[in-house]
Amino acid sequence: MIKRAILTLLLLGASTSSLASPELLSPTEIQFGQFELIETIEIQGDIEDSLLRLVDKNLQYKDSDFYVIQDISEDTRKDTLTIVVNLYNQSANYSLSQHPA
Repeated sequence: MIKRAILTLLLLGASTSSLASPELLSPTEIQFGQFELIETIEIQGDIEDSLLRLVDKNLQYKDSDFYVIQDISEDTRKDTLTIVVNLYNQSANYSLSQHPA
């Protein structure tokens, strides 16, 4: 029953558009999971902008599963905010049976 439900969810997920934004993960989740680093990007914006809004806007068309915020810095002289983000995909050989729920 559970396998059937999971299979149904996977099929629904595969049939929907893949333009969804990557999901935020903590650095510790990356350490203990099976993820592949895809790309590191640097996002710059106005110091008054919302951090999450800036990240979401810049990642909305990225083709990855997850992201981790590596660094956040401000330059008050230039009124800029710089965010360094690592993009990850879940490893193809990842199995839910390898990790307890």
